[in-house]
Amino acid sequence: MDKLISDVINSNSQYWIQKRNTHVINVYDDFKVRDALKVLASNKILSVPVIERATGDYLGFIDMNDILHSIIDAFLTNNSQQDGHDWVRLCHDVSEGEKFANQPVSVLINQSKKDFFIPVDESGSIHQLIDEIFSKGIHRVIVVGEDAKTKGIISQTDILEFILENRDEIKGADFEKPIGELKDLVEKDVITINAEVMTIQCYYVMMKHSKQSIALTGKHSEIIGNLSITDLRGLEPESFELLLSPAIDFWNKTNSKSKICVVPSSTPFKEIINTLYKNRLHRLWLSSEEEGGCYGTVTIGNIMKYFSRDQHEIIRRNSLSSSSGSLNLNSSSSSTTTKKPLTPVKICPIVEEK
Repeated sequence: MDKLISDVINSNSQYWIQKRNTHVINVYDDFKVRDALKVLASNKILSVPVIERATGDYLGFIDMNDILHSIIDAFLTNNSQQDGHDWVRLCHDVSEGEKFANQPVSVLINQSKKDFFIPVDESGSIHQLIDEIFSKGIHRVIVVGEDAKTKGIISQTDILEFILENRDEIKGADFEKPIGELKDLVEKDVITINAEVMTIQCYYVMMKHSKQSIALTGKHSEIIGNLSITDLRGLEPESFELLLSPAIDFWNKTNSKSKICVVPSSTPFKEIINTLYKNRLHRLWLSSEEEGGCYGTVTIGNIMKYFSRDQHEIIRRNSLSSSSGSLNLNSSSSSTTTKKPLTPVKICPIVEEK
């Protein structure tokens, strides 16, 4: 894990060559919300960087999570809740509302308060990136060089690829263990909801409880779907009324029915990582063979925390006498010198939570 970020993003592996050759879609800060939504929908993406037109600096990211939070927050602020939530009116207002659609897109940056904009120095290590950034819930970062120029974007999914590619060299990780035995990786504080509940209501429950997803259950409490922000990919203002349909119907329209979302708690950790990466998923729900129903969930965020914690423990156990063939937490020189902070200073503006 001591490889430098710059070495990884500039490597000659097919994955990174393809990523470098992929055009980064972005929007400018003077775009309207309606324009940004069209960019997200037409490209079937969930997030997009926002660039200040005057300077060319990155201001942050907006994603469907920010948009959903902005819509629901505004609705709850402007409408009395004495008679419950009028979701039909909300979806109609969003579909027709000019006020929301004509806002500058910059006002939506990190409305969800879940994905802060943090530019990082390319000279930092992969472990620093996991430990200081991704284990804290940040999903993606802009990488900058000493010249303050952007070198690329790296995400939690890219780290999964790195782990899979270097798995044989990462010593001490419990790749062969069943995921159910790795208690630190399994999140038990999960929310399930009847699959027939209105989709927008499910999203409200997720937002209220600060969750990124909610398990949809059938008649016998079995998990039959997984509603998350990802399912909003491709949704335009004109089609927000789809959120009034039952959650299972909405989920089926936006997902391949063959896509894996539930695996047994006996599944080996390495297969969990591989399944998340290959299917471009953010989480997997775990079923209990003994008890039935939902055992818990494992997310990419949980995996980031595991490798942050686990690598510290590996170093404590093995110290610097580890074999040279393994990927240690830090290079040998870093044990005797002060580690350079990963986040660069005065590179470009950071959007702070207000």
